[in-house]
Amino acid sequence: MTTQPSDDRPIEGETMSDAAIDAALQSHGAGVLALADGNDAYAIPISFGYDAGRVVFVYWQFGAESRKVAFTEATDRACLTVVEHRSPTDWRSVIVRGPLSPIEPDERTTVGKLMDENAWVPDLSVLEARRLSPIPYELSIEEATGLRGADADPLLE
Repeated sequence: MTTQPSDDRPIEGETMSDAAIDAALQSHGAGVLALADGNDAYAIPISFGYDAGRVVFVYWQFGAESRKVAFTEATDRACLTVVEHRSPTDWRSVIVRGPLSPIEPDERTTVGKLMDENAWVPDLSVLEARRLSPIPYELSIEEATGLRGADADPLLE
């Protein structure tokens, strides 16, 4: 189903500049991360920190085995989609692609700062009886594309 704007203009997007893509990633700390293991896909909502050229995030592992980690290890090139939608003509969509890699222990403080600046972090206090293991990863951005609706704020351009 396609929803048309009230003035009957077709829904179409305008290409976002690199600066606008950067601004969108800095201001939106949540998206959907798509992973793959062969022909089997797995997409997860994820909160992230952003630094030019990379996205960082943390998986909270609840047990010895993790579907997220297994798919992450099998994925050659991941895809993160970030969407903002206010109306049929006021929206943004950014897609970044690149390889994933675990973050080394000596860089975890930097990851924490990036997450504090940008990410939405859930309240995990209800799980305090469970043992959680944080597993930080980085998506190195090799490709970034963005589209915006005709009425999206041009100040981000």
